[in-house]
Amino acid sequence: MASVFVVGLLLWSGCTQAPQAPQAQTEEAKQVQAGGEGKTYTFLGDDKEASKIIAIGTKVTGRHEIRFPIKEATATLTDKCISGGRIVLDIAKLEVLDLQGEWKAKLEGHLKSPDFFEAEKYPEGIFEVTGCERGSGDTLYLSGNLTLRGVTKNIRFPLVYKYDPNQPTLEASFNINRQEWGISYKGKADDLIRDEVNIQVKLVGRPAGA
Repeated sequence: MASVFVVGLLLWSGCTQAPQAPQAQTEEAKQVQAGGEGKTYTFLGDDKEASKIIAIGTKVTGRHEIRFPIKEATATLTDKCISGGRIVLDIAKLEVLDLQGEWKAKLEGHLKSPDFFEAEKYPEGIFEVTGCERGSGDTLYLSGNLTLRGVTKNIRFPLVYKYDPNQPTLEASFNINRQEWGISYKGKADDLIRDEVNIQVKLVGRPAGA
């Protein structure tokens, strides 16, 4: 029994590491910040390379990249910060980017199952802004409620914010612990999945109504 435990520890320590990125601070949900001062922009995923949200999960044997289509994304911006915003992700239409054919379909089906996102019951993921602080240079620290699988937690993470009144951009890369949202499937005994998941965000805006 002890030898099995040791092997398990070795496998876990040998997992492909999540991309190097800041760890988001996680706490209980907070009151959503209503849109305040500023101009409202939309950040839609019509052009997949313009606005996109991707999660990178890692395990013993490698990693997978999953794109979450953007159903809705709006934010109220000033040249200094983000005074409100909401993003809705289409979990039911998630896409695995690094596989093709049968293996791609198989993994997508598994990710939508109760082992992971339980997409039939929880077809959307939602992020709503609760706070914004200026950092140095182009860095902001954004806080918001992230809801996955019916669980809402507040996360705080850095992002690069470049304000242009015609085309503002927001980019971020940070890690979260999937266990916080009840995504606890461990994987196979010889192919364990890391709890840390990297989230990559790129949003390109346009004035609402434009």
